[in-house]
Amino acid sequence: MVAMFWAFIKTAFLASLPLVEQRLAIPMGHISFGLPIVYAALAGILSNIISVAVVLWLLPHITKYGEKYSPPFHRFLQKIYAKTREKHSKKMKIWGEVFLIFFVAMPIPGSGGWSGSLIAFLFGIPYTRAMKLISIGLILGGILVASLTIGINEAVQFFKHIPKEITEFVPLELP
Repeated sequence: MVAMFWAFIKTAFLASLPLVEQRLAIPMGHISFGLPIVYAALAGILSNIISVAVVLWLLPHITKYGEKYSPPFHRFLQKIYAKTREKHSKKMKIWGEVFLIFFVAMPIPGSGGWSGSLIAFLFGIPYTRAMKLISIGLILGGILVASLTIGINEAVQFFKHIPKEITEFVPLELP
């Protein structure tokens, strides 16, 4: 029971890190730490949601502080805001909330809760709305990652245990 608790904590910690998030935490929790897939997914999803809530809450405070005490930082942020909104505002008007949900849910490099919170902040999506959208994306992404983890793990286990009778006629060397 204690080992399972620490496996849950390690999985939750991994899921709260940027870049790694639940894409690595859920497979690690299940395969490496020995957690049942439901617990690994639960740890990954919940801690990722908590870390995103903190990031979304901190971003306005950090930028206000930086803008107040550092004029170069203020100019830099204004350029980023202008460039991002100019380049992507049409896409956000068309796809908006759906894009944010699927961007967060897709287990590809550069996407996830932390990136989704940055997008929500840059486009001025209110905190509670952004949290709802990002949470939906994280839940969908967690289910997707958990499903892929189970499927890939089962496929690997299947090929590990192919009976020797089936593979003995396969040539080891090509002629």
